[in-house]
Amino acid sequence: MVLGPGGKKLSTRKGASTTIKDVIDEAIEKAKQVLEAKGKTGEEAEKIAKAVGIGAVIFNDLKNNRIKDEIFDLDEMLKFEGETGPYVQYTYVRTNSIINKAGYEPTEADVKAELLTAQEEIELIKLLAIAPNMLKQAANENEPSVITRYIIDVASAFSKYYNECQIIVEDKALRNARLALVKATGYVLKNGLNTLGITAPDKM
Repeated sequence: MVLGPGGKKLSTRKGASTTIKDVIDEAIEKAKQVLEAKGKTGEEAEKIAKAVGIGAVIFNDLKNNRIKDEIFDLDEMLKFEGETGPYVQYTYVRTNSIINKAGYEPTEADVKAELLTAQEEIELIKLLAIAPNMLKQAANENEPSVITRYIIDVASAFSKYYNECQIIVEDKALRNARLALVKATGYVLKNGLNTLGITAPDKM
């Protein structure tokens, strides 16, 4: 069962039952307001708001075990931090931004993984390595929350890595290794979102 904030049954202001179209329309509008507050306007903002709004609804619906009631709070699910779709989407956008800023995408031959020795790097690498297992588990158990929880963990681990490890450094070998880790993280996040039917926008 889908419940509103405080465990109340969802309904429109007129007292009628809420439809999925009502929910999506409101989510997109609220996402648009959030983006406008961040200075995003125009056609591109409309496109991003649609991806964020719809993604937030889908992510919230799939992040909990299927047998549990779902608490539906648009304000909470549209936040850009915490266990939300926009948080994962934003983290993916950040990986894109870093790669674009560097102006270079390392190839496998350029990468010396042995240089990645910081604790935050090791933890992120371990998480990325189990991506195929998470997809198999979700399919075998028919439980999409396995994927949502996993990519939340990946996004969180990447944030720690980003905050603790300078990525674009003078040492070219270390820079390439760290950029490769950023690129791999973006790939896993985008693949996870797409598997859930959620768009991974290039900008936000």
